[in-house]
Amino acid sequence: MENIRIKILTIQTIDKAGNEDEIELMTEATLEKVDDHFVVNYDESHISNTKGNKTRLKIYENKLHMTKLGEFSSKMEFETGKIYKNIYTTPYGSFDLDFQTDTFINNLDENGKGTLFIDYKIIFGKMEENYNKLKIEIF
Repeated sequence: MENIRIKILTIQTIDKAGNEDEIELMTEATLEKVDDHFVVNYDESHISNTKGNKTRLKIYENKLHMTKLGEFSSKMEFETGKIYKNIYTTPYGSFDLDFQTDTFINNLDENGKGTLFIDYKIIFGKMEENYNKLKIEIF
């Protein structure tokens, strides 16, 4: 297991006019190679102001599994052309989300360092869609 730094940039389209909101996170993490994928673990407590929020990324050649545990919990899967169902749990209740990945690009090297790019949309109860871009840098 190796100590690393991770930078995550999330860009959300927030309205029909195409206005965007950017959220950037940089934190320390651990990186481990397990069989055919990399595992990155990091703590989000200092960012979310809620103790015990942790995130695990399982990065495969052609997909990403992201699991968030804590007061806000979810499991997201990203693979080009696929739709995955998810239950997002908050202190105020749970709701269904679908994640449709348009693009997943993995530019990590053999040591797990590099960049991931993901374009996806979140579908809320088959009614409303939210377009997002995710850039994850591991160094």
